[in-house]
Amino acid sequence: MTRGTTPAAAAGGGPSAAPGGDALDYRDLFDAMTVPKIVLDRDLVVLDANRSYTELLGMPVDALVGRTLADALARVPGGPPPVRRALDAIGRCLRTGLPEVVEPTRWDLPDPRTGETGPRYWMLLVLPVTRSGDSMVRAVVVRVEEVDADDVEGTDEDATPERMSWHSTVARMRATAAAEREAAVTLQSSVLTPPPDVPGLAVDVRYQPANRITRVGGDWYDVVLRESGRAVLIVGDVAGHDIDAAAAMTHLKGVLRTVAVEDDAGPADVLDRAERAASALRLEAFAAVTVAVVDPPAPDGSRRVTWARAGSLPPLVRRAGLGAELLDERPGRLFGLLLPQRRKESSLVLEPGASLLLFTDGLVERRGELLTESLEHLRRDVEQVVDPRLTRLADCVLARSTPIRGADDVALVALQVAAPPAGGADAVGTMTG
Repeated sequence: MTRGTTPAAAAGGGPSAAPGGDALDYRDLFDAMTVPKIVLDRDLVVLDANRSYTELLGMPVDALVGRTLADALARVPGGPPPVRRALDAIGRCLRTGLPEVVEPTRWDLPDPRTGETGPRYWMLLVLPVTRSGDSMVRAVVVRVEEVDADDVEGTDEDATPERMSWHSTVARMRATAAAEREAAVTLQSSVLTPPPDVPGLAVDVRYQPANRITRVGGDWYDVVLRESGRAVLIVGDVAGHDIDAAAAMTHLKGVLRTVAVEDDAGPADVLDRAERAASALRLEAFAAVTVAVVDPPAPDGSRRVTWARAGSLPPLVRRAGLGAELLDERPGRLFGLLLPQRRKESSLVLEPGASLLLFTDGLVERRGELLTESLEHLRRDVEQVVDPRLTRLADCVLARSTPIRGADDVALVALQVAAPPAGGADAVGTMTG
């Protein structure tokens, strides 16, 4: 965004409409704010600064825009301010998407009224800038507020109302952020529970949130054990990685789990019945979901796995001989579309020692790369994992294949058929259906 460009225009819109048909100019609004403010991109390059900020520094806006914050402040007449705590706060805001408060920091500057240089104190508020429907922090606004030196340097016994006010502001924002994180962690822990024990199968799950602070989003996994001994594996992805996406995810997971426990339901039935139930309950959310049903073992220890997909990515099988294969290219319609056609199913016989992975798109999607190429990267990564243990396979896949930390949520469910006795046959997968 260049100086004078409105945020709406930078996002593809235009100037805001004002009463009377006049367009509000971003520059006029920004400069009308009496509190100093500066806008930084993700690389901490100055995008803009309002008049109050440039007057504070005694520098024209053109001397700031296009420079990194450190470079711009290094040119301030009278010497640069101490910025380490500010930079740390900005970095946290970019990573977490949460506002940050920096307690008053001393900066020796000339007093504009007297011209004498002396200690002045500034409290910073760092605010994230996101785009509607996207939680990625694209820029930050840093608000600078001067605090009276007496309020900062006085003792607790001599605390002024102003000093008490800024102490209260800092404490309140920190308490709010802590409460939001605690609530989000509680929600995540209650929804994404450990899988049940399934005799003869190793089952492992992984969840990596895009938002590392709230740790919730729209992706989920689930494992349901039926009375018959069949296991149902589910991974799903509701668009978004914020509290709204987490709420929608929680509702859909509950509906799918309720249907999945019924022993007569194949994976396509689970998706179709859950879709109708979600519609009846007015859960207006679209999701990409994979449901797989694992049958009890055959006499030779092998397991038949049947799955159906609702707009999701194909499962991946790894055989005991380290060969890996993506299983089909029939994603099916997205969950929530309510079309009359029944979803298709595919099945695979997994011999002892073979593993199956179900995952959401955050595991593979890379900017500027075709999805087919990203899936091939995942397939090769799975082949190259030497350790046969399922937990190590899941750890390695997550570490090697997640393309951009924090770009999207990731949910992964992996299963492995119990290994054969020493000298047993290699695992082989056979596609049917």
